[in-house]
Amino acid sequence: MNRINNCFRKIFHYSGGWIGARYIYKELVVPFFFSITVVIFVLLMNFILKEIDKLLGKDLPFWVIIEWIYLNMAWIIALAVPMAVLVASIMAYGRLAEDNEIVAMRSSGISFMSILAPGFVFGVIVTILMILFQNNVLPEYNHRARLLTGDIYHKKPGLTIEPGYFIDDMDGYSIYIKDKKLELLLDMIIYKDNPDKEQTTIYADSGLIEVVGNNIVISLFDGEIHELDLVKPDKYRRMYFTKHKISIPVDDMMLERREKGRRGDREMNITMMRAQIENLEKSRAKNLKSINTSVNKQLGLEKFKNLKELRVLVDTKIDSNTKNLSEAKAKIENRKLETIYNGIKSQTGILKNYKKKINKYLVEINKKISMPFACIIFMLIGTPIGVMSKKGGIAQGAVTSILFFLIYYVFLIGGEELADMAIISPFIAMWAPNFLLLGVGIYLIYTATYELRSFDILDTLNIFKKIKNRKGTENVSS
Repeated sequence: MNRINNCFRKIFHYSGGWIGARYIYKELVVPFFFSITVVIFVLLMNFILKEIDKLLGKDLPFWVIIEWIYLNMAWIIALAVPMAVLVASIMAYGRLAEDNEIVAMRSSGISFMSILAPGFVFGVIVTILMILFQNNVLPEYNHRARLLTGDIYHKKPGLTIEPGYFIDDMDGYSIYIKDKKLELLLDMIIYKDNPDKEQTTIYADSGLIEVVGNNIVISLFDGEIHELDLVKPDKYRRMYFTKHKISIPVDDMMLERREKGRRGDREMNITMMRAQIENLEKSRAKNLKSINTSVNKQLGLEKFKNLKELRVLVDTKIDSNTKNLSEAKAKIENRKLETIYNGIKSQTGILKNYKKKINKYLVEINKKISMPFACIIFMLIGTPIGVMSKKGGIAQGAVTSILFFLIYYVFLIGGEELADMAIISPFIAMWAPNFLLLGVGIYLIYTATYELRSFDILDTLNIFKKIKNRKGTENVSS
């Protein structure tokens, strides 16, 4: 019992039971709200300047534009808070160190860990609030923002296509474009939604999208159409084309507001995404069972392993038919074998697509926790930097926070891309930046605890200027 009481006393002491802790909390709050305001303003202005062309010429009411900005504020806040925590920690602890208050605390016997503890607790509180925000608020706002953007888009459908992203605004179709040159869209993949009857996948080397009246017309060039009957998987069609057109009706030019619509992965909470993953796993298992049944009945394989092995088996059977059957019969049987192989190849593509969709949901689930957890990591980095730099100004905090946040964000985006392509695990992709910066934070805390060195990011950046000036002086003297 005494051990438990001692444990609670220590927790209370570290989290704010001593007068200096409450003082540090006050020092953290003001820079936190100041920096979050500045960061939100910068991100919001950048977003508006980037997206304003989508609103021009739409004759939108002023309140619709305000609502559009308000709904997009949610993801901006999610990005701004971790950076604001880093700026606040550097500014608060830097100010305390600059005024020698950290020295006074340590001289009176307070350990560096006791000084760090209020910042850590502050980071934990922000992390918990951000997890709740990411799971309960952000998905709903993202969903409403996308619906409003789609409604604005349908008012006067000017097509803004972004390569590398799925376009789900067109009812019944999901479109992916790998690249874009002016108006020409390159490497297009189109999935037609008809889950109860057939799976239709269209590949095209290039294409154009234009608005004709109340229809969106997609012109495709040099590609192929794959149609798989989901009721009878052995019925598979593959058609080649040099030009193919798809006409999709859209709403009238009036701004019609929708209240409901299909949700993407960033518009779902964790419970919704887990339900989607469960459904995808069932569909994937059903698809795999269909493949195994097909290879067993038609090719004599007990179980499907991979396309390479299947290709070898088909080629072996083709060679056998060519040698042992008449030319006419061999052609018929070999054509059947190629049709079977192409059907299974298409189904394996669907299997990979299921895996990628599952990974997208897993990435988003991990991101909803890993990004808020970065608030703790940034507090562990910012506190020792502030103490060692002994500068509490906005310049030190801003420059350092931008540097670390860029590192974090580059790893996060890169990991997300790799996980979406099923190259690495979603967990590793979303948590690797945190683990990396946690190692940096532990090193900085160790350095600050034992007062091994001072730290000034501005002086570090000025080294490059000094080297450049020195080289210029040497060139002049020579």
